[in-house]
Amino acid sequence: MAMISQKTIDLIKDTADIVDVVGEFVPLQAAGKNMKGLCPFHGEKTPSFFVSKERQIFNCFGCGEKGNSITFIQKYKHLTFVEALKFLADKYNIDIELDKNISPVKKNIDLFKANDLALKFYSLNLLNLQTGKIALKYLKDRGLDIQTIEDFGLGYAPTQRNALFNQLSKELQPLELLNAGLVNRANDGGYYDLFKARILFPIRDESNRVIAFSGRIFGETINPAKYVNTPHTEIFSKGLILYNLSKAEPHIRTSNRVVLMEGYMDVIKASMAGVKEAICSMGTQLTIDQALKIKKYSDNVIICYDGDRAGREATFKALKLLESAKLNVKIILLPDGQDPDDFITKNGDFKNYLENNQIDQYDFVYQMILENKDLTKPTQIEDAKNRLFDFFSKTSGMIREIYFHKFASDTLISYTTLLGDYQQTKIDERITESFKAVATRTIHKETKMPKFITAEKTVFSYYMKDPKYRELIDSKFNLLYFGDKEIRMLITSAKDLPYNQTQTSAIVLLNSSLTEDSKKNLLKYLLDEDYDYNLEDIESCIRILQVAYIEEDRKSIKERADEFLALGNKAEYISCHNEYTSKKKQQNELLKGKNNEQKTNY
Repeated sequence: MAMISQKTIDLIKDTADIVDVVGEFVPLQAAGKNMKGLCPFHGEKTPSFFVSKERQIFNCFGCGEKGNSITFIQKYKHLTFVEALKFLADKYNIDIELDKNISPVKKNIDLFKANDLALKFYSLNLLNLQTGKIALKYLKDRGLDIQTIEDFGLGYAPTQRNALFNQLSKELQPLELLNAGLVNRANDGGYYDLFKARILFPIRDESNRVIAFSGRIFGETINPAKYVNTPHTEIFSKGLILYNLSKAEPHIRTSNRVVLMEGYMDVIKASMAGVKEAICSMGTQLTIDQALKIKKYSDNVIICYDGDRAGREATFKALKLLESAKLNVKIILLPDGQDPDDFITKNGDFKNYLENNQIDQYDFVYQMILENKDLTKPTQIEDAKNRLFDFFSKTSGMIREIYFHKFASDTLISYTTLLGDYQQTKIDERITESFKAVATRTIHKETKMPKFITAEKTVFSYYMKDPKYRELIDSKFNLLYFGDKEIRMLITSAKDLPYNQTQTSAIVLLNSSLTEDSKKNLLKYLLDEDYDYNLEDIESCIRILQVAYIEEDRKSIKERADEFLALGNKAEYISCHNEYTSKKKQQNELLKGKNNEQKTNY
C-alpha cells in the first residue's frame, strides 16, 4: 500500500494549528495561556476540554481524550490516520508526497480532482450561464433559494453530448474521467457525458470530498430514468454512502440523533426548516453498512419517509436493519401521499412537527402488522400472527410479552394459545435451520486444512519419538481422527512396541512387521531429525485431531437426523439435534483459550 511520506506528515503537523483545527468544530474561549470549551467527545455542561497552542495538543479532563490536530480529526470525523492527514492536507492546501509505490493512492487523488472540477463546471452552468436558467427556475419554484443551492453545491449538466468532457479534458486524461464515472465510451471510440440535461446533486464522503453525482430529470422529458447515479468507482460505492452526512455531522453531535429520509430534496428542505441533522441513503433501500455508519455518529435515529404505503413499507425494512445495528429508532408518519419535501412546503413548522409526533418503533411495527387486516377472518389473523412472530422474535422478552398480550386482546385469541404457537414456531425453525440438507457433500479428507495434515504427521512422529509421548497419545487414541488411513494403521501397528524403545529401535521393530508398501511410506511420515519436540506442540496437535474426530461424529449424527426427518420422527430428530449441539460445545471447549494459530476450520 502506498504511504504518505514522513516529510508530508511533519509538514501537516507544523501547519495545522491545533487551535485553528479544533476551533472549527468546538467553540473555544481563553483560559489563561490555553483555550477551553465543551468536550465534543462526551456530553458535559461545564468545560473540561482544553487546547494548548504552545504545546499543540488537546486534553479533556472529563473523559480523558487527548492528542494533536491529526488525532483530533481522526476522533471527531471518525477517520483513519491517513484519511485525517488527507483531510488536513486539503484544508491547508498541502500537496501529499507519497513513497515510491504510489499508484493506488495517486489514482484516487486523480478521481477526487476530476469530481471537484466537474462540480465547478456543473455549478457554473446552473448559476451563471444561460444554459442553466430553466433548471435554476425549477429549483426556485421548488422553494430553494440561492444560498441553499450554493451550500449544497447543486449544479446543472447541459444538454450537449460531451460538454463536460470537452471542458475537463483540457486538464485531465479521458481515462481519468472514465474512471471517475463522469463519462462513458462511445462505440466509435470517443467519449460522451454520463449526465445530460439533469440537475446534479454532488455526493460527498465523510471528509466532505465530492466522490460522485446524482442527476435528476426535471420539467417535461421523455427520459425514463428519474435519477442517474455515478457508477461504482474506486472511491464511490452507493451502498456505503449517506447523503449530506459530512454537512450534518456537527448537528448530529449537538442533537445526538440522525433524521433519516428517502430523497435529496427531502434532506435539503429539512435543513432549510432547521432540521440540519437530516441525511438519506442513495435512493435505494438502506444497507447494513449504512446502518453501522450511522451508529458511528449517534445511537438515535428518527425515520421520516414518505407518507404513503410504499413509504411505510420502506420504513419497516429500514427499521429492521437499524435495530440489527442496535440503534434506538423513532418513526415520523406524514399525512398519506406527502413526502417530507411536500409537507415542509405546505405546513412550514416541520421542526415542531418532528419533535411532537414521534412514534415508538414497536408501536409502528404493530400498526403495520395489523394494517388492512380483517381480524374476524382466521386466515388474516394467521398472516398477522406470523409477521408478529417474525419481528418480535428478535426483541427482548419483555417487549415480546407486551405485544403478544396486545395481539391476543385485539384478536380475542387466548394468550396461552398464542404463546404455544410461538414456541412451536421456534422449535420448528431450530430444527429446520440446524439440519438443512446439504446439496453437495465433500469427503472430509479433501477439505481438511494443511494444519490438519501436519498434525497427523506430527502425532505419528511423536509416537515414534519417545515413550512419554507414546503414552500420552495412547490415552487419547480412540478420540483422534486420522484422515490418512496409512498413518492410523502405522500407529495401530506401533501400539505393540515396548514403551522403552527409542525412536531408532521403534522404527526398526515396526519396519519388520510392515508390508512392502507400508515400509516405503514409513519414513516419509516422520518429521526431520532436528524437529523441536515439546509437550505443548504435541498437545496442540492432539487437540486438532480431537476436534476433527468430533466433527466426523457430528456428520454421523446429522445423517441419522436426516433419516428421522424423512421418516417424520420428530422426537428422534430433536434428540439428534441436542446431541449435535452438545458435540459442537465440546469442540468449542477444546479450542477455548487458544490463539488463532491453534484454531482451524473443518
